[in-house]
Amino acid sequence: MSSNDKFQEEIEKRLSNLERIAKEISEHVELLKLLLADLSPKKLETVSMETSQIEESTPPNCLHYFGYLKFLPKNSSIPDECLTCQKVTECF
Repeated sequence: MSSNDKFQEEIEKRLSNLERIAKEISEHVELLKLLLADLSPKKLETVSMETSQIEESTPPNCLHYFGYLKFLPKNSSIPDECLTCQKVTECF
């Protein structure tokens, strides 16, 4: 297998992962929309503050969202970039 084939395979693997993550995020967004529809304005402010705190804690070079490892299926392997992340334990 040539290095170009390996590179192409790695790109396809990462693209597949990104598509899966995008789908998961989309599902989370839809659930949040349903939850937000039921919240009063006071509760909405609390949710907004909590969301901004999560976004601030996401590492700048993270290919996933902060907390990704918490939702990773048990039989899935941890991505290599997560193993070198400084916030890997907090992400669980």
